[in-house]
Amino acid sequence: MALVFSFSQIALTAAIMAAVSLLLLLGARQYFKGGSPGEVMLIALVAGFSVLAWRSAGNTPTLNADPIPAISPNDVLCPVTTYVLLGMYAALRKHGEHDARFEQVRASLTLVSFAVNVITL
Repeated sequence: MALVFSFSQIALTAAIMAAVSLLLLLGARQYFKGGSPGEVMLIALVAGFSVLAWRSAGNTPTLNADPIPAISPNDVLCPVTTYVLLGMYAALRKHGEHDARFEQVRASLTLVSFAVNVITL
């Protein structure tokens, strides 16, 4: 296992995160009451960017090593960044809406972020 990942590997992981997020949000749009397609796309992009930002910044051997089999500190910390950036997005939303459904979206995408990081990197 590589202890430092190339930018292309990290960018691919971020793109996978954005795509999986978009598919989840579109597929569950009725349940999450997701808003406009533009807002759904923006939420997916924020989730993808969170992976790109954290994995690029934390791309060190210490954070990429797996003290637990198949799970590195970066795999655990990246979803925290996803959670925080989605929270920042929610605070700056055009409509100023902060409802329970968005918190469910945020929690779901945080779990997706963990899964994508463990599976792809």
